[in-house]
Amino acid sequence: MRKLALLLAAALLVTAPLVAAVPTDTYAAAKKAKKAASKKEAKGDPNTAFLRAITDLGNSLSQPPSAAKGKDAKKPKAKKAKKAKKAKKAKKAKAKK
Repeated sequence: MRKLALLLAAALLVTAPLVAAVPTDTYAAAKKAKKAASKKEAKGDPNTAFLRAITDLGNSLSQPPSAAKGKDAKKPKAKKAKKAKKAKKAKKAKAKK
């Protein structure tokens, strides 16, 4: 029983300074972080920003895709590509002559 008491006392002697130093280290780190945060621009709660981003994503995905506007609205892209390819070949043929 004496050995157990001596081991407990030794453990307390070793850990007491460590336990006493932890709150001051934590306080110093928090103070330093607060000073650095005051220099930065306040952007609000990060959780709120995350929720807002998720809401925006949900809103954009819930809406149907918008239709094309203007004179090219009804032309399929494949036809445009074929026309451009033909025009390019015609230019090459003229350049060779």
